[in-house]
Amino acid sequence: MSRPGLLLLGALLLGITPATVQGQTILNTERFQLHEVDGFHMSADFSADGSQGNSRFLNTGASGIVGFRDESNWTRVIFGGKFLSDAERSILDNQYAQVRYSRLLSPRTRTFHFLQAQRNETLRLKRRYLAGTGIRYRVAGGDRGRTRLDAGTGLMLEWERLDPDAFDDPAVEFSVRTPRMSNLAVLSHELEGGARLVNILYVQPDVGDLQDIRVLNDLGLLVPITSSARVTISAEWRYDSQPPGDLRRNDLSWSAGFGIDVR
Repeated sequence: MSRPGLLLLGALLLGITPATVQGQTILNTERFQLHEVDGFHMSADFSADGSQGNSRFLNTGASGIVGFRDESNWTRVIFGGKFLSDAERSILDNQYAQVRYSRLLSPRTRTFHFLQAQRNETLRLKRRYLAGTGIRYRVAGGDRGRTRLDAGTGLMLEWERLDPDAFDDPAVEFSVRTPRMSNLAVLSHELEGGARLVNILYVQPDVGDLQDIRVLNDLGLLVPITSSARVTISAEWRYDSQPPGDLRRNDLSWSAGFGIDVR
């Protein structure tokens, strides 16, 4: 598909796509670092969706990354949040911040280490903290290749505190500490016209109970408008084998937005 066709598709989806994201709490930080960069870099993404009439709601979101990369080190701060408003409530939701560091061991291999804080009222999550470390390897393709596949694995410790007022089930554990594996795979392919198709997969089983597993798969299309602006369209499937209370195991969401890069 030509770039004008891709841009038209993005514009149409921006007009009809609900951007609400339910589901369990995996934070898709890979979406913020899809390009190989050098030196200082910064990017921001914005989305909005609303209605006025038979139903009234407003859903806006913003996220960003600020980082610096040299020959051996890559440090970045990732942050974001949403504003949700309907006839019953207006809240700031899904707020998060992550500090992430990678040691670049070779052109194909790097470590990753991160600290993260998160809250999500929609998921009854008052607080969530993560600390993790691992290694990532370029399985196929080079930095400038049209198709690239990365895979990584590591360990993380997860602390979650749920909102006690949001659950009627006395069996719900409101404070949980869980060691999990942090496995990921990122497949990226550049299309004609400069657009990029990206699939991101996370698999995070509990180290002590492999039946407790969380999965996220994100399929996205990034369409460049200029050298520093893009339209992003994505569909995201989330699975939690042991969701708390009445939350569902599966979620499917889709969204569209604009992004700005400074490199």
